[in-house]
Amino acid sequence: MLRSIPQLGVGIALFLAAATASHAQDDTAQRWMSADAIRAEFSGKPLAGIYPSGVTWTEDIAADGTTDYREGAIRRPGQWWLTALEFCFSYAPPGVGGCFRVVRMSVNCYEIYEFGSELGRRDAPPRQKGAWNGRMWRTEAPTTCEEKPSV
Repeated sequence: MLRSIPQLGVGIALFLAAATASHAQDDTAQRWMSADAIRAEFSGKPLAGIYPSGVTWTEDIAADGTTDYREGAIRRPGQWWLTALEFCFSYAPPGVGGCFRVVRMSVNCYEIYEFGSELGRRDAPPRQKGAWNGRMWRTEAPTTCEEKPSV
């Protein structure tokens, strides 16, 4: 019986290590992305997304700070920039723009929260399903979001 106690201890240690690693991955997915992470993920890349209303959009995020937003027949060229934790946009009137905090939900799925909203100003992303202002992904790879609209 004494021989099984060390094996049990090793088994518990391995279980705890796996649980800790899994929890660490969950925590990483639930933090606001930094400016460096946003730049690395999106600069120079085409994006697609969906609003909670179901309206879809695409946007080219050029490395030079320009952007080309398209929503159906609407096209709005503009500018993008970063603050410490916000991904900001400005478009010619009537498409004013705004700043958003971004959380990576999976390999190629990101939720955005308007910084001016209560949820967007929190220290950490809300764990409220569907509370986002938009969901987006890089179009160079398949989306890993739950919703997969055709855009």
